[in-house]
Amino acid sequence: MRKNLRFVVLTLAAVMLMGLISACSSSKNGENAATNAPSNNSSSTQEPSNSLDEATKDPFEITLALPIIGATPADLALVQDEMSKITKEKINATVKILPISIGTWTQQMNLMSSSGEKLDLVFEFGQGYSAAMAAGKIIPLDSLLEQYGAGIKQAIGPEYLASAKLKGETYAVPVYKDYTTGTNSILMDKALVDKHKIDVASIKGLDDLDQVFKTIKENEPGVVPFAVGLLVPADKYGDYDRLGNRFGVLPGFDNGLKVENIFESKEYEDHLNKMHSWFKAGYINKDAATSQINGTEMVKAGKAFSYFDGLKVGGAEVQSAAAGKELIAVPISSNTYATTTDATAGLWAISNNSKNPQRTMMFLDLMYSDKELSNLFLWGIEGKHYVKVSDNTIDYPEGVEATTVGYSIQTWMVPNQSIGFIRTSDLPNVWELTAEANQKAIKSKALGFAFNSEPVKNEITSLNNVIEQYRKALESGTFDPADKLPELRQKLKSSGIDKVIAEKQKQLDEWAALNK
Repeated sequence: MRKNLRFVVLTLAAVMLMGLISACSSSKNGENAATNAPSNNSSSTQEPSNSLDEATKDPFEITLALPIIGATPADLALVQDEMSKITKEKINATVKILPISIGTWTQQMNLMSSSGEKLDLVFEFGQGYSAAMAAGKIIPLDSLLEQYGAGIKQAIGPEYLASAKLKGETYAVPVYKDYTTGTNSILMDKALVDKHKIDVASIKGLDDLDQVFKTIKENEPGVVPFAVGLLVPADKYGDYDRLGNRFGVLPGFDNGLKVENIFESKEYEDHLNKMHSWFKAGYINKDAATSQINGTEMVKAGKAFSYFDGLKVGGAEVQSAAAGKELIAVPISSNTYATTTDATAGLWAISNNSKNPQRTMMFLDLMYSDKELSNLFLWGIEGKHYVKVSDNTIDYPEGVEATTVGYSIQTWMVPNQSIGFIRTSDLPNVWELTAEANQKAIKSKALGFAFNSEPVKNEITSLNNVIEQYRKALESGTFDPADKLPELRQKLKSSGIDKVIAEKQKQLDEWAALNK
């Protein structure tokens, strides 16, 4: 494996992917699930109509299931109605957005799928995508994309659209975004960088941070040089594709497609030793193993100087806005890669319960290609939820802010943000830079491979329990690797990591043979 260590803080989305659990939700218009349940779902697999007029002659209501973080937006119904005005005119369909708490998402999707409740379009989290396909909850889309998905294909592009294929079929389409691993960087409080005349140009790797942290520790009482909080500082180490999880990785994003155990590697051990040396030197906060505060908040409160993050296009500006102060981002590694995990972190799929997949695909295509519709879903209603500052830039109306606006959803769930407005805090050319990053990224040799963990689900559960026990304390530098790393390795072995790696290798080989 390569020497350069790569650090990426788990994004909120990744955290949520690991923690989705159950609950229920009800239809706002009082439709009876039994009345709407398809008898045999035959329409889910029928071929698309040859005529758009024929396919849209009868009205249809599209039910869209949307994960909600926090409270349901107060004005969700208003936005839904405005979206329906556009879709009624263009495809003779209306839209019903079904908000479901992210904490209750998995069970609700299971209940709706098994009961045949009316459901057409659904957001898929990357880690659950292959399982949803295997369980028959979502339908293949290739024929529908061919006839009704021109806007989707143009927005995503063939290579990244193909990355979502499972067993040769497309079952969901990725959200358009930065599909890369990002640039692993350290973010530092610019005021302290300037105050202590820190030469950021000299920072090329982890070892160059030792003197920087020493300067802050000796001259800034009460400010920890490096913050480790809610999220551990790294989700992956070195140049490798984690292939969905870290239980078997692809070194160098190639390695002849040979899967290896990262936890047995010298690279992983070296990283833990570096973190532990920082912890012993007092460069890391003492409560790193238990803290529930993220690095951004610690820097914002003046309690920390820096933290790690994997920065995608515009990420430094977003982090500075979140911290309430200017941050300097210095890359720790130079290359960015594109992997299946990054490309398919969020997707949109058509439910097997849908009675009209054709119309649902037409609507989804509009979400990727119609600027007015996308802006409604993304930002809400002009004048009420946002005001235009320029032709393509918006801000909150006077007297309204992020915490009081009546409509707000997670933008990373929106099918195609790039055709919508941008905030005043965003980079003006963020989407041009995103397209460039996607084009220039080094593609993993396993781009398009998605690991199905079902055959080893019991082992995965056991391995996750082991990682939960050791990971944060080890990777925050709190534990001494000399004592605890051998324990971790042994427990991973006894929990079946070799079996998981063998299964992952088998599936990867089969995928490679299919995609020659």
